[in-house]
Amino acid sequence: MSNLDRLIRFSVVAEEMSFSKAARRLNVDQPWLSRQIQQLEAQMGFPLFVRSTRRVSLTDEGEALFASAHELAEAAEQCRQSSRDLMRMHSQTLVLGVNPYTFWVPARKLAIETFQARHPRVTIDIVSNYSARLISKLQKRLIDVALVGQPCEFPGLETLILYSSPVSLLVPPGDPLAGLGKVPMSALAGREIPVTNPKLNPERWDMLYKPFFEAGAHPMIVSEGETAVPFYARDRALPVLTVGWPHSEQGALADFVHLDIEGDVPVAKYALVRREEPARGLLDHFWQTAERVAAEFAVQQLPLAKPVDRSVDLALQHALVA
Repeated sequence: MSNLDRLIRFSVVAEEMSFSKAARRLNVDQPWLSRQIQQLEAQMGFPLFVRSTRRVSLTDEGEALFASAHELAEAAEQCRQSSRDLMRMHSQTLVLGVNPYTFWVPARKLAIETFQARHPRVTIDIVSNYSARLISKLQKRLIDVALVGQPCEFPGLETLILYSSPVSLLVPPGDPLAGLGKVPMSALAGREIPVTNPKLNPERWDMLYKPFFEAGAHPMIVSEGETAVPFYARDRALPVLTVGWPHSEQGALADFVHLDIEGDVPVAKYALVRREEPARGLLDHFWQTAERVAAEFAVQQLPLAKPVDRSVDLALQHALVA
């Protein structure tokens, strides 16, 4: 351990005024960190901290040293960040964070396949996590780009809407609504609809599902989560709100009838998010591919009442790769 390393660690302890907080920030054991500071003090010949059972404070010498040590720590962090950025620029790996509920999004699959067809030597590492955690990882530079649901504006981040889908309805074959093709929200008044607990994702629940219950439908909360909703719907012959039909259609509801909803329908949006920073080769190429895919899906306007036409997706993929 060099004196420079110990000075950087001294700066962190001085900032936090706590050995335990500094140890967590540095991701080291507190006893080890204390020994490092003690060794630095022994080498310098004077104490840097006044220690007590309740608090830590700087000595006069520690105060005098802190300003320079802090500049050193900032310079070291800038150097480490520059090194990481340069390594990423020359890396053949792109780290893509994805929300686990975006597995069905057709534009996600097409963007990845199109990019890999053009850059066969590049590896895409997929990291799955919830949107808030992906944004945190993105800001900490642990991933290169993230696909999240219900995008928001974040300082220092750029957003691209990759895919959008209105909420629609699936009803059992014998349901009175099954033959209508298109229904207003008011047609669901008094009907019970299985949905996940709003506490799991309050913002998404309010945006996509709350309007239906304000219009008179009754929520049946499914505590087991989203994957259990289709089974309750089939068991009790209940209508289901769906996003991304037919791409996201659950196998358990394959014989349910799909209905579009009239009026001001909530729309689910899925977005790629990246940091606003100077150009990076691989990431820029992936982003440009995603922009083209997003534009194509925006103009496709496939009629949702029809089965999935896989030939359209294949034709689109061929056009993008060509």
